[in-house]
Amino acid sequence: MKKLADLSLALLIQGLISLPAAHAAVSIDSTGGNATLGSTLALNINIDGTGAVSTPSPLFALSGNLTEPGAFGGTVGVTFDAAKDMSTNSLDLTIGNELTDGNLQRDANGFLGVNLAPNGGGIGSDGIIHEGITILFDELTDIDPSVGVRITGINVQNVGRVGTDPDGESFTIVNLITHASLTFEPLAESLSAGTFDVSSLDIYRVGGDAGEVAAILSGDIGGFRIDGFTFETFAVQVPEPSTLALLGLGGMLLMLRKRISLRG
Repeated sequence: MKKLADLSLALLIQGLISLPAAHAAVSIDSTGGNATLGSTLALNINIDGTGAVSTPSPLFALSGNLTEPGAFGGTVGVTFDAAKDMSTNSLDLTIGNELTDGNLQRDANGFLGVNLAPNGGGIGSDGIIHEGITILFDELTDIDPSVGVRITGINVQNVGRVGTDPDGESFTIVNLITHASLTFEPLAESLSAGTFDVSSLDIYRVGGDAGEVAAILSGDIGGFRIDGFTFETFAVQVPEPSTLALLGLGGMLLMLRKRISLRG
């Protein structure tokens, strides 16, 4: 019975964590010079009938294209929302939630931070208050519900510079739907500025399901900025009836296994 339960669990996990093959991706990069903005900055990304993308916003540049036909002709609305303080509590699944509103600030390169203290425009922390930025897909119109829009990387700047950035500087990226998170400490990990891979967090929403999707927040020491992020579209895989049946069987067998273990 134990072997059967272990086999069912292995098959179940294999079926649930398999993801579709990566598709072509689009990168969003902030442009423009120094400016203090309001609490949010938004852009619309229009996808034409071939997967090419464009935006009317003069503050962002796009590169790349999309290949999922269910997204052709659709619009992805993106909003960056500054937080003066974000929750760092992963135990109660609030990590990445905005606690206090903030204002965005762009440096000479257009990189986005949070205005003023504690890091003069970078995304920083005073050890108690942790600044951050929320990313929302606030519009996913004319995109089929069977298509997911997934963030695969976030472009972080002003990090990993030996002799410039402090030891212990870190940042955390959060999936705001599951509240799973990844923390990076660039100097300790020999990482430099650029696009940090967050594909393991599976940060996505499907067509028609708009809302907040990700957050990036400072650790106890910080002062970084973000330039934008990379996203892709993919066909959402719906489990076959046989997979759903296996899910139920696997759950029953695990319960039975625990009962046998307790008795024996």
